[in-house]
Amino acid sequence: MSQVKSQLPTRAKSILVIGAGELGTAIIQALTSHALYSPSSTKITLMVRPSSLTNPSPEKVQQHTTLRNQGINLVGADIEASTQDELSNLFRPYTAIMHAGGMTSQPGTMLKVTQAVLSAEVEYYIPWQHGVNYDAITRRGGQGMFAEQIDVRDLLRSQTATQWTIISCGIFMSFLFEEYWGVVVPLADGEVQVTALNSWDDMITTTTAEDIGRVTAGLVFDGTAPVNQPVYIAGDTLSYGQFADVVRRATGRQVVRRVWPVEFLRDESRMDPGDKLKRYRVVFAEGVGLSWPLESTWSARKGMRMVTVEEYVRDKFRWRCDTVGGRRGNNGE
Repeated sequence: MSQVKSQLPTRAKSILVIGAGELGTAIIQALTSHALYSPSSTKITLMVRPSSLTNPSPEKVQQHTTLRNQGINLVGADIEASTQDELSNLFRPYTAIMHAGGMTSQPGTMLKVTQAVLSAEVEYYIPWQHGVNYDAITRRGGQGMFAEQIDVRDLLRSQTATQWTIISCGIFMSFLFEEYWGVVVPLADGEVQVTALNSWDDMITTTTAEDIGRVTAGLVFDGTAPVNQPVYIAGDTLSYGQFADVVRRATGRQVVRRVWPVEFLRDESRMDPGDKLKRYRVVFAEGVGLSWPLESTWSARKGMRMVTVEEYVRDKFRWRCDTVGGRRGNNGE
């Protein structure tokens, strides 16, 4: 145990994970599975919504029991309703904070959380920046929907007291297969529709939540890991054409191909400016900052075995072809 303690970076002593969704759960699992983790030397706390503790569903009761049996502390807090000062007071006891649930947050929340982390003088911070290269997309990309992400980066880069790492993982692999995203849709006749955003040659990088969690644990427990910069990781990098081929090969089903050109998606978003999903599609159709070569990633340099799209489809995805998931035709073909 003394050897473990001597190898443990000080930032790994008291960790707060914000968010109990897909990514937060994966991070908790990866932290507690890491070779350097010990409940006696690393205290892990998961922040959940207060209602999850005061009025939990049966599913949440089971989840919380499992977490507590693992030695995980639970704290209730609402990052949207809390003030910056309230969050700072809550964050102050921790040496590392990982924000794992910001995709649907109200505007200003990510910046408020970051300001609270810096005010609390937390040693190490992984902000909710999981995804694409926002520096390349800039404030104008996607009709300005990522301007706050740039504000967070500017704030982090303007100071030296808190170390930070941004995890650029591309699109979450599970999200890539969500029917509402529209890229992969099972059809009623057993075929699968695959839609390319802009063109079949456009590239995407994608990573599973479990692998993002493993990278997060690696960054926290490795005292030599890069800080104060984005870290690029990937489970797979491929074109939409290659992606369609993988889906056909892994499922054994006929693939119906269509394309949503970027101008079609821009027009669709302009007609419905309040739809965040349509704005996301524009960003991915614009093709900037969305992909990077596998061999250049931090995960590859560390020799991490990451899940590919084909492995994900074969092992985890279950097709729901008994319902109509989409239509062929129009939509910019």
